[in-house]
Amino acid sequence: MEPCGLTYPCTFPVKVFVRPDDEVEVRLESLVRGLLQPEAGLEIERRSSATGKYLCLTMTFVAEDEAHLTRVTSAIVADPGVVLSL
Repeated sequence: MEPCGLTYPCTFPVKVFVRPDDEVEVRLESLVRGLLQPEAGLEIERRSSATGKYLCLTMTFVAEDEAHLTRVTSAIVADPGVVLSL
């Protein structure tokens, strides 16, 4: 029987919706990098909504285990500049 869920470590993308604001982007990047190992990579892809009212950041990193993933996603959601996180 195949295991359910994720197998760690694994690459994990988090989509974060914010209003366009350079300070929020810099703060979120710094926040996530602070929760990763110093040598760990972080890829960030940016896409604006059709109207330009929102910005979607796809932040992709390697989650070491479920607790690590929870720490990172909880920290992102708690940021006051985040409108929605998936």
